[in-house]
Amino acid sequence: MGDIHDLEIGAPGPFLPPWENALKNAKTIDSLGYDSMAFPDHFAGFIPESIWTSDVTPLAFLQQSPHTYYELATIMGACAAVTERVKLVSSVTEPIRRHPALIAQTFLTLDHISGGRAILGIGAGEIENTEPYGLTYSGQFGRLREALRIIRMIWDTHAPFDFEGKYWKLKDAVISLRPSVEGRPPPIWIAAHGPKMLELAAEYGDGWLPTILQPKDYGERLRTIQAHRKKKDRTGVFTPALWNWCILDNEPSECERMLNTPLAKAFALLLPASEWKKLGYDHPFGKEFHSLTDYIPMRYNRETTLKAMDAVPQSVLENFYMTGDAESMIKRLEDYAAQGLKHMILWNASGMFDLSKTKSSYGVMKEILSYVKG
Repeated sequence: MGDIHDLEIGAPGPFLPPWENALKNAKTIDSLGYDSMAFPDHFAGFIPESIWTSDVTPLAFLQQSPHTYYELATIMGACAAVTERVKLVSSVTEPIRRHPALIAQTFLTLDHISGGRAILGIGAGEIENTEPYGLTYSGQFGRLREALRIIRMIWDTHAPFDFEGKYWKLKDAVISLRPSVEGRPPPIWIAAHGPKMLELAAEYGDGWLPTILQPKDYGERLRTIQAHRKKKDRTGVFTPALWNWCILDNEPSECERMLNTPLAKAFALLLPASEWKKLGYDHPFGKEFHSLTDYIPMRYNRETTLKAMDAVPQSVLENFYMTGDAESMIKRLEDYAAQGLKHMILWNASGMFDLSKTKSSYGVMKEILSYVKG
């Protein structure tokens, strides 16, 4: 059973223009004592532009499109250069848009810029960031497995090497950049949910970074990883992490109101159909729908999306988001810590659903951080 006071707490890193705000936010996250900043790696966002209108979200007044992201490595390097202690996590990248040799070099570079604070969060990828750009999403699991082998080979040797795989064939490949501290390459945290991915996390991961899991489900999957690690004789440091969406306010009624805003419902459509089924509902996008493998928001028109949003039940919203004041959030974190969680990235989305709640919701975050750091 884990102690909540041993829990590390992360926040989203800045990934939107203007850079002046991003710079200020990075410094603030560092100075407040957060343990990590997590950076998404996206071309496209999770929301169809067909509903990115002021009647659905006030963010439409501030941001022209939901598909607005700084490039991952550039913004991580820039934020690393202006911070001193906070870890920087990619949450997460994938080896479809980025060659594994480039990933290996990029994160060694970030390791140097940050003085050893960079963490490679990596997964199999999302179809919305690949297929529309002419990149094949098929074979994503095998591709990730090969990529992890190549990254480890590069980090283990500065000599030229060969690799013969299904997806990559390397001959006399060499990257001689070494970690900032010899023998200590960046940790690899793997975004894994299904059985094959959990085994991969055990084999190649120094940590595990899933998203949107209830404490009981989290604990069951973590025990699966630990069993695989034992079989594979993996004995090094392993960090069980989690990335969850939050809606925060001191008033339960305000959390409830934000939970039921149109944009909050639109994001909740990302919860896989398998999770809807557990709650007794069919996903409006189909009984087999899984956002990572099926969802390309740019292809969903306004009518289809609004109809789906109307079909999101309260129990799905409550499953997708962690909500409440500092006290109730701390209780939830204790439940996760009891299941073995060591690092929680809390994505405070409150301001996305009500701009006027941005400041107050971060006040709740500060209370949570203060208690956990105790």
